[in-house]
Amino acid sequence: MLIPAFRPIALSILLVSSSGAIAQTIGFSNIPYTATKRVTSIQKLVDGTTITLVTTSTEARDSQGRTIEQHDATVPPRSIISTTVVDPVARTTTTWMSQSKFATRFHMPEPRPRGMPQTTGLTGMGSGSGPIGSVSGGVMGGVATGGSISIPPGAAANLAMIGAAASDPKLRPSTQNDKLGGKTIAGVYAEGVRVTITYPTGFFGNDRPIVNVRETWTAPDLRIVLLTTDDDPRYGLRTTEVTTLVRGEPDPALFQVPEGYTIKDQYPQQN
Repeated sequence: MLIPAFRPIALSILLVSSSGAIAQTIGFSNIPYTATKRVTSIQKLVDGTTITLVTTSTEARDSQGRTIEQHDATVPPRSIISTTVVDPVARTTTTWMSQSKFATRFHMPEPRPRGMPQTTGLTGMGSGSGPIGSVSGGVMGGVATGGSISIPPGAAANLAMIGAAASDPKLRPSTQNDKLGGKTIAGVYAEGVRVTITYPTGFFGNDRPIVNVRETWTAPDLRIVLLTTDDDPRYGLRTTEVTTLVRGEPDPALFQVPEGYTIKDQYPQQN
């Protein structure tokens, strides 16, 4: 059984997978690849207990610009594999999970002429961009995806404090950005950036500053993120790393819904 204190982390990992493919470099369709990655979340409880959760996933991009991410969110004894396929040519995003025989195919709205306001959206589908296995735009380190938000433990209580703290210049967090140079990850050259966010005393009711350190290592030629780390004393350390990467066309069968699945089409503004 999954320990209650760790459920939000496991849920975040599962939800992330539904937007991971969206986050991966649509617009660089001439650079196909297949990669595997490992996500490790380490949470330390107040009594000194350490909880470690490791999941794996596979992702790929073909020369047509289609992307796929298959995420293993297995928590014994239950096995769950979620899959997301993004097709920018067909303008669809298809998702399914291993424990059911249903797939949902979201149809993206037609692009509007420049200057015309966007009045329609894609029902049930979140948006995201950023590193592998993460989606920017979350709330307090949460994950915005699939039309919902997953917030780490304790973050909900912080939301109300942010509004009050933002009005006091002395309580505003500070951010420092540092370039880390380059290194090789899974045989691919990557360049790193570190972002350090310091929350001052009193921002969350804390009696000392809280420091959150995030690193992102990106392959300049492939335009994908190979390694991210997010170290936050409130929630623990989360690392997402590409462990193997092969350049070249992935198997076309990866982008197809398995036989025997029922596909439900969902269109803009459809309930």
